Amino acid sequence: MMIEWTFIIKTTIAMIAIVDPPGCLPIYLSLTSQHKKINKKNVAKMTALTVFIILVVSLFLGDKILNIFGISMPSFQICGGILLLIMAIYMMLGRNQVMESTQNNKSEKELIAFVPLSIPLLAGPGAISNMIIAAHQAPNFVNLSFLVLPCIFVSLTIWLTLSFAENISKVIGDVGTKIVTRVMGLLLGSMAIEFITRGVLDIIA
Repeated sequence: MMIEWTFIIKTTIAMIAIVDPPGCLPIYLSLTSQHKKINKKNVAKMTALTVFIILVVSLFLGDKILNIFGISMPSFQICGGILLLIMAIYMMLGRNQVMESTQNNKSEKELIAFVPLSIPLLAGPGAISNMIIAAHQAPNFVNLSFLVLPCIFVSLTIWLTLSFAENISKVIGDVGTKIVTRVMGLLLGSMAIEFITRGVLDIIA
């Protein structure tokens, strides 16, 4: 059985666009501004590990969860595509309501640095939806197994981005971060349209 590297690479690009590690730099720097250097490293490791676990679970068990609730894959593709499209629009407009709301809640900074940063912001519904759809589109078990590679790559990207957050922020600045987020939003929006179109065609067929 051949490994379709184009499919693996496309999934990896989509996951990077959805997770958008550079887009989380501002809130990460804000939440860890009072932390010691060793604590910041622990936050980066825990965040990357949590995201990896969530993505892998979604990859291998997400389809079974859909079957339990009686949800068809075309319907999930359309819903997931709409969700990704909304995320893409927010990214292109430079808006993130979750980040804005958490930045204002100083009493929960310690907790937010570990839990919401990993789950709602990075490995949120969009990332989970994309992994379930990618698993369904995998032509065979070999390709399905190799989809762990995008999970690893995304997690390593998150770890490296957060570990060098201060240096990256100084190099690209606020303007650079906004530009990267908007470009990722454009790519994500295009992929979302593909998901919606494929789902509609599958239902019609």
